[in-house]
Amino acid sequence: MLALTIENLAMTYPGLAAPVLAIERLRLAPGERVAITGPSGSGKSTLVNLVTGLERLSQGRIIWGEVDIARLSESGRDRWRGASIGLVMQDFHLFAGLSAVDNVLLPARLARAADAALVVRARDLIARVGLGRPDQPIETMSRGEMQRVAVARAVLRKPGILVADEPTASLDPDAGAQVASLLIDIARDEGATLIVVSHDSRLTERLDRRISLEAGRIVYDNAGAGA
Repeated sequence: MLALTIENLAMTYPGLAAPVLAIERLRLAPGERVAITGPSGSGKSTLVNLVTGLERLSQGRIIWGEVDIARLSESGRDRWRGASIGLVMQDFHLFAGLSAVDNVLLPARLARAADAALVVRARDLIARVGLGRPDQPIETMSRGEMQRVAVARAVLRKPGILVADEPTASLDPDAGAQVASLLIDIARDEGATLIVVSHDSRLTERLDRRISLEAGRIVYDNAGAGA
């Protein structure tokens, strides 16, 4: 498990007078389960991109454990993210022509980290997320099944942080509820800090902490840290 500390964060872009995201201080405890909510354009996606190292911070500090990822180079952030972050996205980012288990293993294979033990874990995870055919072609699966594959892929290398960006937005209500339960259960079982960006109240209300953004600022935090 990893704690997160954000200090004096300001994300700016050329041509914009004000930061698109500004957070004076925010701390997440190791293993915390957090929902990030807010209207479109509130800064949710920017926050996800920054805390996962997908974008470089303009100003401030983002410290996971003892690593300030704002000080890392792009390649350093890539290496850190591969080892520390599991990402679950709305659009799955799975590859047609590959089986479920091959999609789970693909990032590890590209990183040359897919040893025999990881292959066994990938098959175990497929069963754990409720899928009975690890060799099923991904293009024959329902959207709910695809998102289950994406969850298994995200936790394959036992990341300390699991980040889900609108994981239920493209699913029907039943599939969304199942994926919501799966994310919460697997983060708990794997001992990962869970950050979920979502408009789905059925998911966000099940998380321990809820943080709301508007116009790039924290306007609500039920842990009392918001402005």
